[in-house]
Amino acid sequence: MKATKECFACVIAQAERNLEEWDGDDFQKFEVMRYASKSLENAKYGMKPIELSKIVNDTVKMKTGINDHYKSRKKTLNLKAIGILKEIEKFALESKDPLKSFAISSILGNHLDFGVNNVKIDEEFTNLLKTKTLSIDDYDLFIERLKSSRLVLYILDNTGEIVFDKRFIEEIKKRFNVRIIAAVRSAPIINDATLEDAIAVGFEKAEIIESGSEMAGMTLETATDEFLDLWKRSDLIISKGQGNFEGLDEIKDERLFFFLESKCPVISKILGVRIGDIVLKQSK
Repeated sequence: MKATKECFACVIAQAERNLEEWDGDDFQKFEVMRYASKSLENAKYGMKPIELSKIVNDTVKMKTGINDHYKSRKKTLNLKAIGILKEIEKFALESKDPLKSFAISSILGNHLDFGVNNVKIDEEFTNLLKTKTLSIDDYDLFIERLKSSRLVLYILDNTGEIVFDKRFIEEIKKRFNVRIIAAVRSAPIINDATLEDAIAVGFEKAEIIESGSEMAGMTLETATDEFLDLWKRSDLIISKGQGNFEGLDEIKDERLFFFLESKCPVISKILGVRIGDIVLKQSK
C-alpha cells in the first residue's frame, strides 16, 4: 500500500516515542525531532508507510547513537505477555474452537505495538479475548489451506505478541503434520521482534530465520534469499500485524493470510473495517 498524507504524523509520533526513555536533555531531543522531521524530505510518493517509518527511525538512531531504543520495553512486554498466558490458555482450551481462540489471541497480541499504541497488558486484554470477534473472518479458508500444508512461513511482528504467536504455533502443530518457520526482523526497529527477542520467549533457533527487513514490516524487495526461497516453497504464509500488511497487501496469493488489528484510518478504509477491529483475511 502507498503512504498517504496521514502517515507523516504517524511516523513523527513514532520518532517522539523513541525518545521517551532516552536520557538526552530537552535541547538534544528537540534537535533529534528536528532532524527526524527534516529527513522526511527524502519521502517520495508511492513509498509504503513502513518505508517512511524507516527513514525517521534511522534518523533517530543516528542522532542518538542508540540502535535499539525499545530494548528494555521489549523485554517487559514479553514478560507481561508470558504472565497472562496461562489465563489465555485456559479460556482457549475451554472454548468451542480452541485453535480459533488461539488464533484470535495472536491477532489481539498485535495491539502490543509501540509504533501506534500506548501499550499495556492487563485484565483488559483477556476481556477482549473473551468478547472480540473477527470483522473479516476467513478462518475456515485458513483451516482448509492448513489441512493440505506441510510447510508454513509465519512472519512475526511485535514483541509481546510473539508469546501468543508461539502458543498458536504449538497448537497448530498438535493438530496438523506441518513444519512452521518463523521470520523476524533483521535489525531492531520500534518493538518489532528480532532473533534475540524470539529466542528469549522460547522459539528454537532452528525454527527462525531473519527476513532481511530492517523496517517495521516486510516487503519481498528487502527479503534475503533464504526468506524468498522459503516463501516460494511454503504451502501457507501467515503475515502478522499491520506493518507486514502494509508491505505485502498488494500481493495476490491464496497461500497468504493476514492476521492483524486495524490501528489507523488508512488501513481501516482499505479493509472496510473500523479502527480496533481484528481481521483474519486471505489475500485474493
